[in-house]
Amino acid sequence: MTEQHCPSCGSCGFPMEQESDFAGGNRAAQYCSTCADSSGLLKPFDIVVALNAEYFVRHQGIDPGAAIELSRTLLLSMPAWSGRQSTLQ
Repeated sequence: MTEQHCPSCGSCGFPMEQESDFAGGNRAAQYCSTCADSSGLLKPFDIVVALNAEYFVRHQGIDPGAAIELSRTLLLSMPAWSGRQSTLQ
């Protein structure tokens, strides 16, 4: 038997299990509902950094400054953001 894994966001790596996890509720979307708009297009990098940082602060209690750096580093390691740079300070 082959073990099956849920798809993950190509932008942030978030596991997408529920329909609401996918951009626009579309299970064929490459990105999650946080990183992409309802049509499946990626939001601007700095907005996605900020949204992911807010998640780390809210759910993991990480310091806001450290959460931004963590988010930036994580996102730049993902396929969707390969070769991009952030201007978020």
